[in-house]
Amino acid sequence: MLAGALLILWGLIVAADRLWPLPLKEVNPARVVVDEKGTPLWRFADSEGIWRYPVTIEEVSPRYLEALIQYEDRWFWEHPGVNPFSVLRAAWQDLTSGKVVSGGSTLTMQGCASAGSASAHLWR
Repeated sequence: MLAGALLILWGLIVAADRLWPLPLKEVNPARVVVDEKGTPLWRFADSEGIWRYPVTIEEVSPRYLEALIQYEDRWFWEHPGVNPFSVLRAAWQDLTSGKVVSGGSTLTMQGCASAGSASAHLWR
């Protein structure tokens, strides 16, 4: 019975994703002017002033990815995308200090915020 309910829920999620996909903002990578040998001559940031260079996962060092996960979200492999302990810790630190001193976002949350067109902040 539980398996059937989970299967129906999964089907509804997939159907909702197909019918109402998330509006992802288009990423315009930075431009690079190269010579005939492919050597970069000049670089330009994207329209938002950000230096974005598309790479494949194979082009990124596994050690860099490990360091990124350890620094940004060391519980990345342990939570479902939201780390409730980090959110509670950040909320407590922010409330007791009277200002924002800590964040509780995970890599998943940061990725969703940067992929969407809406503001990453709930309030300002």
